[in-house]
Amino acid sequence: MDRNKFNPYTQSKRITQNYSKNVYDSPNPSQEHISTAYSDASFAESSDIIPVSEKQTDLNKYFPASKAGSKKLQQLIAKSRPEDLSKIIESISPRIADLMVDLYGNYMCQTLFHNCSASQRLYLLKAMKSNLITVSYHPRGTHALQNLIAMTSLKEEESIYREGFQGKFVEMSKDINASHVVQRLLVTLTNRYFIIREILGKVEELSIDKLGVCVIKKCCNDPQIMNEVLGCSLLLIQHPYGNYAIQSVLEIWKDEIAYEFIGAVGGKILQLCLQKYASNVMEKAIKVESIRISIVKELITDDKVLELLSNQYGCYVLRTLSKESDQITKEIILPTVQAAITKIHSQKLKPLWQEIINNLNLS
Repeated sequence: MDRNKFNPYTQSKRITQNYSKNVYDSPNPSQEHISTAYSDASFAESSDIIPVSEKQTDLNKYFPASKAGSKKLQQLIAKSRPEDLSKIIESISPRIADLMVDLYGNYMCQTLFHNCSASQRLYLLKAMKSNLITVSYHPRGTHALQNLIAMTSLKEEESIYREGFQGKFVEMSKDINASHVVQRLLVTLTNRYFIIREILGKVEELSIDKLGVCVIKKCCNDPQIMNEVLGCSLLLIQHPYGNYAIQSVLEIWKDEIAYEFIGAVGGKILQLCLQKYASNVMEKAIKVESIRISIVKELITDDKVLELLSNQYGCYVLRTLSKESDQITKEIILPTVQAAITKIHSQKLKPLWQEIINNLNLS
């Protein structure tokens, strides 16, 4: 019997929000999700094809107003020599922010970023510096900007991101589009302390937010963030989103935080094992040897094992404990579990009980 775990944070689905009218909004929301895999046939049949000469570098005259036009510009950029690409970049740089949020132009921008040199990428970034926040919040702009951030290699680029987003990271972390920009910055930048500095003091607020917790998970390896997460352990352990922050801290820091973690949950371990979200954290904690020893000492009594076996989530915790324990510990747990099973009846939980017994019997 497998446990169905709900984890929405491994791959986030993009949801298009209904934004207020501005110059970046698409006139046709139904066209929001489009494929970039244009076939030659559809390109040849399109009546919207924008004629672009391969020598043409003034792309402002050939704005990608259609799927075919965007594809044509992508082909032109991919085939351009370095000197021609420089002319293209110089030509479109004044309106790069507009192109990044355009229904078709954002695909052209992504192709452009992948073909740029570091200096050309820096030139484009400087041109859109004042629009970084606007682009981040846009459902199309966020994709193009993440592509640009992913290739960051210069200190000058990091400085522009630091100045462009200053004071906005907490707010951005809770937005369905901008949150992914913050996460990309945390993963990519060499010096990300300017982001950590803004998040400090807001860790609990972000950890209990559906999108904010994704940002916290990306920076749990920072000692200050880790300490703040542990400081509100009991609240986060039992929270639908916050429990993922605690799990990340346990996974990264392991035995180094054993004392602080046991200090926070000691005396309450049974209650936490019986609770839906907290039981996930307890399973993660059991995989850390020094924490597992303390959990076993508190849990393995006749009354507590009986409660665990009577509860679906408690059974999951016991199952993990039966897998992770060493042979000596298994021999201690086995008779207690066997005795408790004779006192309860549940057809639904029987497969889990049997799995626990089998794991404990393995030498």
